[in-house]
Amino acid sequence: MFACVCIGKPEGRLSKHTEPVLTRVNIPGGAPFYRLDTKPRRGILPWNEIERCAGRLRTKLLLPADVSLPESHILPADSRHPDPGMREFKARRLPLMLAVRLAAEILRNCAVPPQDLRITFVDPDGNCTKGLEPLVMLAGSLRVYTHEPAAYRQTAASLLNRYGVTLLVSDSPQSFANADLVICDNLSLLTGRERGLICTSDNTRSLPDCRVARIGQVFLPPPLDSLIPPDFDPVRFAAALYELCGVKEMDRLSSAPTLGGEKPQPIEVKALGELLQSVCDHGLRLVKSGR
Repeated sequence: MFACVCIGKPEGRLSKHTEPVLTRVNIPGGAPFYRLDTKPRRGILPWNEIERCAGRLRTKLLLPADVSLPESHILPADSRHPDPGMREFKARRLPLMLAVRLAAEILRNCAVPPQDLRITFVDPDGNCTKGLEPLVMLAGSLRVYTHEPAAYRQTAASLLNRYGVTLLVSDSPQSFANADLVICDNLSLLTGRERGLICTSDNTRSLPDCRVARIGQVFLPPPLDSLIPPDFDPVRFAAALYELCGVKEMDRLSSAPTLGGEKPQPIEVKALGELLQSVCDHGLRLVKSGR
């Protein structure tokens, strides 16, 4: 379960003060989530009241895209004590899984033979060890960048036994530079010098000198699509439903991919496959020329 902090119109100077209200929202196929409705007072959100109203959900909050918790109310990530404080929900698996789905579609629309394709899967915390299956038969070289290599030992053994595929595990950023396709959910982890196509769910950053394909807009199935509060990121909302409420159908979301930096433009998956082919052809020419 989680709570969406929904912010209404500011209370006027002469308006009677209203306390935040917590409302349960039942959803099909999973545990409920909650709406926490509140209003700014004299331009300031009543964070103390929001925290009290949220109760045990104070560490599983979703906020509108342009709102963040004040530092004075943030609960440290390593805190195990019932100290005052709140915490925003941070998606761990679904955004990366959506990026994998887009990458698999791009690979299926690319004319380059799978054995000639090199993929790097960026999962620093080892949260998505079961997300590689869709890629196994689509690339000749599959590498994982992670700070938790132990998390991938069982995955590596399983891929070798089932498919005869050797999974390379690395913590070197060089694995990004040499890949034809990089899959990640956080562009700040990359160097900005990647020559390959980057497939990501991160819509908050740009890499001006790189080719960045994003999952773009996602489409939740009805009736879940009508439950997203205004100004909330659909991907984060879907991730909360998936990771905190157990709504498994979220991993099958459809999306509209985009390409570019600060102002990404819609693009067809087929065109992304052709772009990946041009990336690979360019890399092959550089290798033959000795550069």
